[in-house]
Amino acid sequence: MQEITKAQEEILRALWEINQGAISDVLNILDEPKPAYNTVATVIKVLESKGYVKHVTFGKTHVYSPKISKTDYAQHVLKETFRGLFNGSSKQLFSCFLKNENISLNELDELKQLIENKIEKSK
Repeated sequence: MQEITKAQEEILRALWEINQGAISDVLNILDEPKPAYNTVATVIKVLESKGYVKHVTFGKTHVYSPKISKTDYAQHVLKETFRGLFNGSSKQLFSCFLKNENISLNELDELKQLIENKIEKSK
């Protein structure tokens, strides 16, 4: 899977939100300041060439939709981050995560339960 830029990710997020639509539909939900129509069209074509977006044609209108789910994309990004920033070390990843002061006790309990479940399944 090829990497994408922030601008490309923003367009992909818009497509996830609307599920499918023409360029004008994507433009409608983008935040201000909105990019030019031609810019969005170019970004979508790049995303399509990278395999993230597909389209169907109705007359003269292309209707675009994501070819990859938000979950699959998130897993890809996390995997790349895990390999790149944390050298593939789960310990480094979790240490960094746990140093985040915004994690509530409830969230820590939920994470603990997930880890305990994973340990049980691995036995």
